[in-house]
Amino acid sequence: MEVRSQLNPASDLHIIHLKQKIPEEVLLEPPFEDALLYPKTNTRVKSSCEILEQATLVARFTFDNATTPFLDSGPNLTPANAFSYSLVPGPKSSTAISFSGSNRSYFQAVGFTTLSLSNHEFSIAMWIKPQSQSGTIIHISTASNGTGAGCMPFMGLATNELLVVQIPISKSVSLLSSPITLNVWSHIVKTWSPASGLRLYVNNVMVSSLPTANLFLPYSQSPVYVTLGNGLPASVSCRQGILNSTIPFTGAIDDFRVYNRELTASDICAIYSSS
Repeated sequence: MEVRSQLNPASDLHIIHLKQKIPEEVLLEPPFEDALLYPKTNTRVKSSCEILEQATLVARFTFDNATTPFLDSGPNLTPANAFSYSLVPGPKSSTAISFSGSNRSYFQAVGFTTLSLSNHEFSIAMWIKPQSQSGTIIHISTASNGTGAGCMPFMGLATNELLVVQIPISKSVSLLSSPITLNVWSHIVKTWSPASGLRLYVNNVMVSSLPTANLFLPYSQSPVYVTLGNGLPASVSCRQGILNSTIPFTGAIDDFRVYNRELTASDICAIYSSS
């Protein structure tokens, strides 16, 4: 084997790209005539960016497959389901999931350990097309009904189309905000790391950041439920920040991704241009 590239994107993450080499001499006799011990392939060598993308992607839901719209195209096959939804055209001729604004209209996936680890960097990227001025876009919990240790609205719209992203810091909540236009697709990225704090990108532009939010302290280390479009009625007992998790989201969401690292500006530009 030959080492083609090495990456060290985080202190606890090492990525080594190996390439199999065909020896100059046949070391073993083929078992029969014309047999190939080393089948030739035309596989393209992946770039370091592609390797990093695949190594750090936790989950990705594109909602493009009409038969199985909740299939996770990431490496972990995260289980998911949705209720009282519809499929609508997405931002770039793809299919998106749409929520009606009722308490029974939502998407839910479970198994996001990345979001339950203290001070572990992460990123969330998605397209949204809101149709109302307020509502919960992302809610995290350790129970399927939206409750449990550390439950809170992670992203949502406050009054007057104000986009809010929040993280748990002990018993308080940090937030950033930016106005979002109704009935228009917008690409949203939320990142957090100890080095950069909390950052919010809208349509490939960092609109706000809070470097002092350099702690991420969820109350539980159980794999997290992520609910899109709703916080569910029982979440009234959760920490709220300036959002109200019981107000459902009306509108559409597409290409929802979770990463176990902080995306860079270059990463976000590539996602925004391609998705």
